[in-house]
Formats: sequence, C-alpha cells, structure tokens
Amino acid sequence: MEKKIHHKKDASIISDPEVSYLEENKEEIKEYYPLIPPHFQIRLYQQNAIKNWFRNDCQGLLEMATGTGKTITALSAIAKLGEVTKRLAVIIVCPYTHLVDQWVKDIIQFNMSPIVAYRSRKLWEDDLANYVSAFNSGVVSHFCLITTNATYATASMQKIISSLKGDIVFVADEAHHLGAAKSRKHLNENFPYRLALSATPNRWFDEEGTSELINYFGGEVVFEFGLDQAIGQFLTEYYYYPHIIVLEEDESEKYFEITRKIMKMYPKEDASRDDNKSIEGLLIERARVINHARKKIGKLKEIMQEHKDDSHNIVYCGDSNVDGEKQLDTVVKLLGTDLNMKVHTFTSREDGKTRKNLLERFESGELQTLVAIKCLDEGVDVPATQRAFILASSSNPREFIQRRGRVLRKHPNKKYSYIHDFIVIPRNLEDIKYIEQTLFNTERNMIKRELNRFSEFASLAINGPLAHQKLDQIKHAYNLLDI
Repeated sequence: MEKKIHHKKDASIISDPEVSYLEENKEEIKEYYPLIPPHFQIRLYQQNAIKNWFRNDCQGLLEMATGTGKTITALSAIAKLGEVTKRLAVIIVCPYTHLVDQWVKDIIQFNMSPIVAYRSRKLWEDDLANYVSAFNSGVVSHFCLITTNATYATASMQKIISSLKGDIVFVADEAHHLGAAKSRKHLNENFPYRLALSATPNRWFDEEGTSELINYFGGEVVFEFGLDQAIGQFLTEYYYYPHIIVLEEDESEKYFEITRKIMKMYPKEDASRDDNKSIEGLLIERARVINHARKKIGKLKEIMQEHKDDSHNIVYCGDSNVDGEKQLDTVVKLLGTDLNMKVHTFTSREDGKTRKNLLERFESGELQTLVAIKCLDEGVDVPATQRAFILASSSNPREFIQRRGRVLRKHPNKKYSYIHDFIVIPRNLEDIKYIEQTLFNTERNMIKRELNRFSEFASLAINGPLAHQKLDQIKHAYNLLDI
C-alpha cells in the first residue's frame, strides 16, 4: 500500500526529567506498537475502506452501518499507517464512557496499551504528559490515548495535546457528535492523519456542523457500507410491522398549533442561527406530541399480549410527560403489572454497574424486556434482542438508524429480528378528504418526510411487500404513492 509521508520528524534524545522513567524503560515500552492480530481476517469491504482512506492521504470519514466492524476497520487502518510511518501517536475519542471501555478491549488486541482518560485527571494527566514529551523527543515511537469527547475538550487535556508534534492519527468514533460548535473548536489542525467513524454522519438540522466536520476529516466520506449491504451477511434479516396510530383531538390541536409556528419561521436564505435554533426547539416539541400519543400504549398492550411469555424485547419510549406521567413509567406499569412480565428501565438513571447487570440478565432471558429512552441508541451492544417496539419515533435519521442497527446484531440464539414501528398521523384517514386544501398540503408535507423513513424500513424487510401495503393506506390518502 503506497502512502506519501508528509510529516516525518528527526528524532532526538532528551534529558527532560519528566521522561526519565520512559528513557530507562524504553526497550520495554517499544514492545507496544499497533499490529493487526495474526488470527484476524480483515474482510474485503474493510480492506477497501482502508485503501480509500490511504488514497485520501489518510484522512476521511467511514460511513458504516452499525454492526459492520467500524472499530476493527479503524484499528487495522492505524496498524497499516504505523507500518508506513514507523512512529505513530494514536488519539481516539468517543462520546461515551461505555464506548471507551469497548474500544479498550479491541485496542489491547492490536498490541497497544492505551492511556484511558475519562475519570479523574490525576489518573492519566502525568502519564499522558510524559508520553507526549517522550514521543516529541524520540524516546518512544508510539503511544495510544483513548478518551471521551468531554475529557478531550478539557483545558488540562488540550494543554498537553497542543504540544504534540509529528505523526499523529486522530480517530473519532460516532464522529457526528464532534460537529457541534463547542466541539469543533477542539479539532486540532496539526494532526496530519484523521479518521472519522459514523453510521450517520449527517447532523440533523445542522448543515454547517456537518459540512465543517467532513471538511476537517479530509473533505469527504471515503467509504460507505450501508445496511442494505450488511443485512444477511453481518446483520440479521428482519420483519417490519408498521402500526398506524391516530392522535386524539387535544393532541391533534397541539400538534397543529406547533406546526403553524414552524411554518411561519421556516428557514429562509437569510435565517439567523437563533432562528434555526428556535425551529429546532419547535420540531422537538412537536416530536414529543407524536412520541407520546396516548393510543400507542393501547396498541402496545394489544401486541404484547401475544408475547408476554417471550424474552429479549426492547421498548423505546419518549422522555417527557403525558397526563402527568412519563411514557417510560406508563410502559413499565403496563408490562410489569398488567402483563406480569419481568421488565426494567435502561436509562441515565441506572449507573454503569447496574446497566451491566441488566444487560447480563437480558442476555440470559431472565429479564424479558428493557424499556429505554436513548441509552441504547449508540454503542451499547444488545445482540440478543429479538423484538424492538419503537414508540418514540423521530425525524432525526440518526436515531432510527441506530435503533434498527441495535436490533439487527447477530446472535447465536436468533435467526430473525422483528421491528414494530408506531406511526402517528394527525387524523383518521377517512377524514382527510374533508379538510381544506391548505391544511391538507401542510399535513401532506409532514407525512411525506415521515414516510421516507418508514418506507426505507419496509424496503429492506423480509415482509417488505406486506409492510408496504400498510403504508400504502397512508400514501393513497395523502397522494404520496410516488414514495
């Protein structure tokens, strides 16, 4: 694999007392260097991803579906880069601590001993400072840092990292998180090699953040491997069941009140950032009306009556109150009390130790159902999941792609996955023909955006034709048969 080297530095011996320990033990330290484990077989598509990254001067974004081995691809790319540069500092950032912990297991397999930085800085600050000094001065030819986005952005971390020079590869897992304005300012232009990983790189309602993020990582998505390519090979095939839910009268009134505000503020070419934030807030408020439609609970009960003795179910809920109670708590009561199922929440309220225990009980089948909000969206592996019930739908593509990916992970005890999607519409389909044209057009535009997601779900499902038949009822009513 050919690669031009632009950033080689002459090594020099140092006498800095900060790195005296590293000098004395440098032979032992040099045993650590990124290497692909001999027993690993890098898949052909992963090899192609690495080649494309090298062709773009070792910068770029890999858009790979959940479950297709983004971590292994990235670590293999790091190892190949190390073969060329002969010395390499590796910095890996993740949005969450549990992702850091998952990465560490794989990093160790690739012959690296990472500095793990997300707890108290007393546990990593001195080690990192010593290794940066040693790397800059040629005492060591490699070190690896893995940290969270939050820790990476701290003043103490930035002070140490800012002095780092030479052959450095910066890897961002779930890179879309770094597109936020406060995160982008910490994207270091002095890092010559950059690798971004994400199943969903586009930031919802943030074209500026998406554009700047991709520009930082080499200006392009250098490789794509979507769900359509992964299903059947690396992810399970699935059945998709759309369930049509109609808003109740008061919910519908609230929905259209918010919609009218959105239409008045819809972005123009000269829209300010504050205008866009206001619209985003209204979109979130409207999504909550949809996510908490009361009739979803009745439909869930009807479906779960048939599965009350089954295990490995996940229910995704919204995060706000309806009639004085959180939807999550309503669902827990429904399943745990009314249907006598073994159920538990999986939210930010549970600490790391509790979550680990819950996942183990879920894996074994002792716990039948996990009821989650967003904690299962990114990075938490629950491959035993057989059924997902998506009560909290979202127009944010990242959320539904992540949720589908969580369910489709392969597991020895499952052949297929089953996704139940709760689709909310403002009124009964038979009433649509009676509404005025302006209101019809407004509803039609909103439904069209939602149907794109549902149609994608249906198109890749085993029962695609039957799922599409259900969706066709909505398409016909709103004259959207072209979707």
